[in-house]
Amino acid sequence: MLSNLRQRLDNVDPIQVWMMILNLVMTKGLSMVVAPLLIIFALGIISLFVYVFFKMVLPLLQPIPFTLMYCVHVCTAMFLLFNVMFNYFLCVTTKHKGESYDLVVRELAERTDFNYPEDEVELREFESDFKKKMRDRHRRRMRSSENGAEEAESSDEESGGRPSWVLLGSHEWGFCMRSEQPKPPRSHYDHVSKNLVLNMDHYCPWMANCVGYFNYRYFLNFLIYVFVAMIYAVSITYNIFRHVDTGRRWKHILKDNQGKHIFDPAPATTIDPRFAHMSKDEKRTITFCFMLCCGVGFGVFFLMAFHIFLCASGQTTIEFHGNFDRRRRARHRGVMWSNPYDLGWKRNVKQIYGELSLRALLPSTREPTYLPVPLPGDRGIRRRFKSNKRNEGDGLEVEM
Repeated sequence: MLSNLRQRLDNVDPIQVWMMILNLVMTKGLSMVVAPLLIIFALGIISLFVYVFFKMVLPLLQPIPFTLMYCVHVCTAMFLLFNVMFNYFLCVTTKHKGESYDLVVRELAERTDFNYPEDEVELREFESDFKKKMRDRHRRRMRSSENGAEEAESSDEESGGRPSWVLLGSHEWGFCMRSEQPKPPRSHYDHVSKNLVLNMDHYCPWMANCVGYFNYRYFLNFLIYVFVAMIYAVSITYNIFRHVDTGRRWKHILKDNQGKHIFDPAPATTIDPRFAHMSKDEKRTITFCFMLCCGVGFGVFFLMAFHIFLCASGQTTIEFHGNFDRRRRARHRGVMWSNPYDLGWKRNVKQIYGELSLRALLPSTREPTYLPVPLPGDRGIRRRFKSNKRNEGDGLEVEM
């Protein structure tokens, strides 16, 4: 008995054991501890910005309340704050399951000519057929590969030899081994929320939720409004930040090797009289917020630019990495590869926002207009939005 136990322990790969433990800690830790703390931290930063704006910055910029510029600053700040909080709230609270998910999946199955399993028998039959199909494709891919080891490593999505979504066609349905249900095109299993997510992009710990089909528009709008808010905050605090430094600081900095001043600091009369009587606490707080806004704006800009690129090119973050590998393989074979979900930047943006106008950036709780998989013509529009457009068109004809 001891020999059998020792033999089993010898066959255990310690790296694999540590990876399993790390995966368990990350998934449980993100969902139970880290993510709520990050949400509280994000709300704390937003609250700090709001407090500093109304308590310190606004009185310095507009000492007389309720003037025209005072109202302009208040309305601008409240508009940006509302949109940031609105989109952040919906990013956090949007669910990737339930009635809306079932309706979209069933309609997508109908549009892609997929016979959705209706009972347990059909489900197990589909699972068996899918596994057999994936094994056959994997073997064919291994035979056609010049480096079998590389292909074997890149064609498994999960441990245990489970099939990869890379082996599926652009409109082909799979089977999720984790949730044990049909897997729509472009969907992936989220190991943190334990859900099969349509158009899964990534899991965001700052929102304690997965970003996918139902909340990607909120996520992108959140990034846009945060970036605009940081630009606004930096622009209105820059002039104050310039006057935070006193002549004493310049005296210490601007000295030559003999300890003599290179030139005299600017006289006190050049300081804006509005900022001449700031307390030390106000100076420290405004300086901290100014630097924080610069850092947040800089980081959010690159993330926003990347997701705008993904939106315009018809990709998710997961597909971006997968498409990079597909493009590399196609180049190795001497053929051109193109993204099957790319219908042109205008239609790609419509897939997310439903329309091409600034109105799409305004707060709205409407669900996505298009199905998760881009389809040509009006086939990609969801049935409920098709009927609305038809009724609007009928109304216009009656008026004419």
